[in-house]
Amino acid sequence: MKEIIVLTIITGLIFIIFSLTLIFGLTKKNKKLKLIAIFSFIAFLSLTGLTGYKFVTKSYHKITDTLKPRTGNEIYDALFGKPKSGCVTVLNSQDQTIPKIDYAIWLHFETCPEELNRILSLHNFSSETIPTNELRVDGPSANEKWFNPASLGDSIFVFNYKKDDYGNGQTIYSSLDSTKVFCIDVLD
Repeated sequence: MKEIIVLTIITGLIFIIFSLTLIFGLTKKNKKLKLIAIFSFIAFLSLTGLTGYKFVTKSYHKITDTLKPRTGNEIYDALFGKPKSGCVTVLNSQDQTIPKIDYAIWLHFETCPEELNRILSLHNFSSETIPTNELRVDGPSANEKWFNPASLGDSIFVFNYKKDDYGNGQTIYSSLDSTKVFCIDVLD
């Protein structure tokens, strides 16, 4: 950003030099001043092009970095913070890119019981143990290929946290040994 500001100031100064030398060259009918004005104008056009190019490329990189999808680990860190231990492996994820259009963040990861306990301590979760044949996963089933809590065993832990009455919150499905986890995070 500083580079663009400096280039803009220099371009402005060269334009002032061009304007003044052109005015004085025309009023005094001085060929040297007219020649300096022409070179100043060429320098002004060159710096304007360079400044425009720098602005467009920096803007493009900023926008593409902003719109770049987050990795599974970045999603995990955003939802739960940095893990206290090195026992987290994110297997699959789908980010909620556009709220209200994308239903939720979907996450599948392996962890250790201590890390799962840390995650559960972040909110006031209700919990229950249910057989997977009674399992109903709410929301669009766009992720059914890999988002399959029923694959965690015959019975699983289901932890629910409701942030508000509009359906926002988290649902965590965990294997009984607390090492395999599926998570849905809804924020509308």
